[in-house]
Amino acid sequence: MKKINQKNRKGVATLPTVIMIGGIIIELAIAGVVVGYAFTESGSGMRLSAEALFTARAGADDAIYKVIRGGYQSSYNLIVSGTPETPSERKAEITIEKDPVDLEGRFGTCNVIWGCYFRVRSLGSAASRRRKIESVLSVDPATREIRTSYIKEIPV
Repeated sequence: MKKINQKNRKGVATLPTVIMIGGIIIELAIAGVVVGYAFTESGSGMRLSAEALFTARAGADDAIYKVIRGGYQSSYNLIVSGTPETPSERKAEITIEKDPVDLEGRFGTCNVIWGCYFRVRSLGSAASRRRKIESVLSVDPATREIRTSYIKEIPV
């Protein structure tokens, strides 16, 4: 009987050791995956944010061009196709306001000298990232010449 008890006691010390070493290995593997994901996501997040900003700027430029030409809609969407490196589509939601009420005190309303003021807002989105550009410009109705008061990024 004594021989059987001594063999069992030797195995009792091995089992917790193996379980503890296995747990440490699994914990290190999980930590490595989480850190790798964080590094990958932060890099792609910055890239997607930049793409959203460029898409918003493209939408604002397109809207300014349409205002200059005289045929514009008050709101529309612009789809920017991806490249072979980044195949996802990006979208800009564009709104154009003629003589916005909140700008009357700063810029005035439609006048004879410099025509009407327009505010263009473009919300660019790439995957889950969104950026917004706003520009205010005045358009001479006769020559279609524009004066840009400002183009800036505004918080979403």
